[in-house]
Amino acid sequence: MWLHWQTQPYAQNLQGLEWMRDNWNIEVFRVAMGVEPEGAYLDDPQGWKSEVETVIQNAAEAGVYVIVDFHAHQAHQHQAEAVAFFSDLADRYGHLPNVIWEPYNEPEQVSWTGVLKPYHEAVTAAIRAQDPDNIIVLGTPTWSQDVDTAAQSPVAGTNLMYTLHFYSCTHAQWNRDKADAAVDAGLALFVTEWGASAADGGLDGRVCLDEAQRWIDWMAANKISWTAWKLDVGNDSTNLLSAGAPVTGGWDNYLHGHAPFVIANLP
Repeated sequence: MWLHWQTQPYAQNLQGLEWMRDNWNIEVFRVAMGVEPEGAYLDDPQGWKSEVETVIQNAAEAGVYVIVDFHAHQAHQHQAEAVAFFSDLADRYGHLPNVIWEPYNEPEQVSWTGVLKPYHEAVTAAIRAQDPDNIIVLGTPTWSQDVDTAAQSPVAGTNLMYTLHFYSCTHAQWNRDKADAAVDAGLALFVTEWGASAADGGLDGRVCLDEAQRWIDWMAANKISWTAWKLDVGNDSTNLLSAGAPVTGGWDNYLHGHAPFVIANLP
């Protein structure tokens, strides 16, 4: 969940992370640091960077990968802030082998070559000045769906991947066709966010498990890693937890929405 909108600090709890590792077999955890909304990173950069650092340190202790997500829709308008954020964290945590950088969660309908690629080149250069080899996952146009567009003009560099997001009540075979085109062109994809719901995160409470299974099968066939949205309590069908779930884990009796499907498909 966006860190500043969590109902409790689930993302920052080491016991909860260890419980997911031991009971759900999770291998990677994504910390989604909201950037633009009121009360998020742009309003309190030091406070929210400190919270992200807690998650990085917890992941290192728990022995799982962590995706550091600049969770924004207009990150290209805040390039200087992104460069400063990733430069600092890459300097201090880039030596850890389990850290994955994600500089732009979901760009909207903006140009890849004119807007997004230059942004990624600037942020990637800042990261690489401190961290020569950890994976960087680059957001793609139209809420990280247009990976085929990025494939036509990829960013130069090594250990670069590209973000693909889907929500199974909204995105179907047409979106997998775009992803297939990107894979065929040689692009490495990472599904850093998905849900068995509509693209709004499941405000209507619906799940679309048949289409979600097609996506799961497609990701398995293409050896594409994923993280599912989202570890929090609430009515959205992508909230994994129901009311009363403690921050420290022990959630077998608190599963909500698409949680049973997500957990069943973890390794």
